[in-house]
Amino acid sequence: MYSGIRSIFRRYWAAYGGLSALIRSPYLHIALVLLAITTHFWSTENWWEQPIAVLPNLLGFSLGGLAMFLSFGDERFRSVLAQPEAEGGVSAYLSLCSSFVHFIVLQVSALAFALIARSLDFAFPWSKEFREVVVVGTRIYGAIGYLLFLYSVTAMLAAPMTVFRVCSWYEAHQQSSPPGGK
Repeated sequence: MYSGIRSIFRRYWAAYGGLSALIRSPYLHIALVLLAITTHFWSTENWWEQPIAVLPNLLGFSLGGLAMFLSFGDERFRSVLAQPEAEGGVSAYLSLCSSFVHFIVLQVSALAFALIARSLDFAFPWSKEFREVVVVGTRIYGAIGYLLFLYSVTAMLAAPMTVFRVCSWYEAHQQSSPPGGK
């Protein structure tokens, strides 16, 4: 069972473009700038309230967008998109789907980080030495969690741009097809 999950996540990650696509993502770069600008917010208590309030609605939007994308175009157009560009390569269809999946994975990860942070917000009688370690760990965790949240928000722009890209391809496909679709 776990091997199937690992396999599908590996397939998604490869279709998305892996670590190099993540590092080159302008949406991640914008999120990093926003993280620096919002340091005071996420380095203080209760930063998780904002992601918990926003992400469930965003996740619903994303799932709806993915469903709309999967039903877009006719069978012939989808079969053209599903053809890999090179032997062993990723098709445009799979690449576009992986963009939506990436968006959803980001949102779920950010929501999980926020929920865990919220659940760990309780007083505990740490020793003075360990309290300093906990404060640093909490800030690092807050930075990662809030970065995931900001990245999922900035990546929100990627989803409609993916749909727009497909619409552009569909328009070109329709214009190049003879009347009657034959």
